[in-house]
Formats: sequence, structure tokens, C-alpha cells
Amino acid sequence: MRSGLLLILGVMVGSAGSNWLSAQQSRPYAVVSQQDHYEIEQLVKGYTHGVDVGPEDASWVYTSDGEFFSTNTKRITKGEKALKEMYGRLRKSNETRPVNHLLTNLVVTPTKDGATGTVYLTELQRDDKNTSMPMILRFGRYHDTYVRTPQGWRIKRREFHQIAPDPDSRP
Repeated sequence: MRSGLLLILGVMVGSAGSNWLSAQQSRPYAVVSQQDHYEIEQLVKGYTHGVDVGPEDASWVYTSDGEFFSTNTKRITKGEKALKEMYGRLRKSNETRPVNHLLTNLVVTPTKDGATGTVYLTELQRDDKNTSMPMILRFGRYHDTYVRTPQGWRIKRREFHQIAPDPDSRP
């Protein structure tokens, strides 16, 4: 009786293990490791510092042929030079109008070519003396495509989807 029970239990465990192994081998992509996730998270945080305070602008987080697309303006900025110019203008405007970008709730999903990710953006404007509570200028979500390069993980494409205020409701 006991050996029969052990045999049934062994067959069940073996079958479950075989199914799990088969499912792992049929995946079209590898799992993003903890190290990869950490490096992507650092990339996203580096972007925020590059937009707001530096020391370098945020263009470094992109591949040399990377692109930024804003769904509310329908504008694409593509390539190293264009991204550097765009983020240079943004940093200059942030000096006269203090703005901070808060990125939260990063979710990274592996793909066959690297990874994709989403992260929420809350853009805060503060007064130049920091004497009042910041005002929320914009809230939205970035949809990113990440690829591994010789320099580490980089953004191949970033799309910004503004959620609030609704870009179509402006006068």
C-alpha cells in the first residue's frame, strides 16, 4: 500500500516537473534577471536626474538611434543629436521654471529582444523659493523598449502617454 502511494506521488511530481520544464523551454524569451531589472531601474532613475538636475542631460539613457514619442503632440525625436538638443532645451527651461519629474511603479517585462517597461510620470512644478507645495503639472505613463548594449541597458524607444490633464481638453 505504502509503495503504491509513493509510486503515484512520484509520477505526479515527475509529471508536474516535466510540464514545468517543457513550458520553460517553449518561452520565446529569457526571464529578466534581478541584475537586469536593477540595471534597468537605475537607467530609469538616471533619466529623471538627467532631466532635472544632471550632471548630464537625459539623452545618455537612449541608444544612439533611440527615439522619444509624445502621443499628445504626435512628435518623434529620434537619434543621438536630436535627443541631446531636446533634453538640453528641457534642462534650460527647468532652470527658469523649477520642475521635478517623479517616476514610480516601474514594471519590466522580458521580450525576445530585451525588455519592455512602463513607469508613471508625475511632473511637479515648485516655486523658485520652495515656499509652497508643488503643483502637479502633468501625469502620465512612459512605455519603454529596452535593449542591452555594450554600455549596458538603454532605451530604444520611449512613448509618453499623458493621462491628466487630458491633452485634448485644453482650450
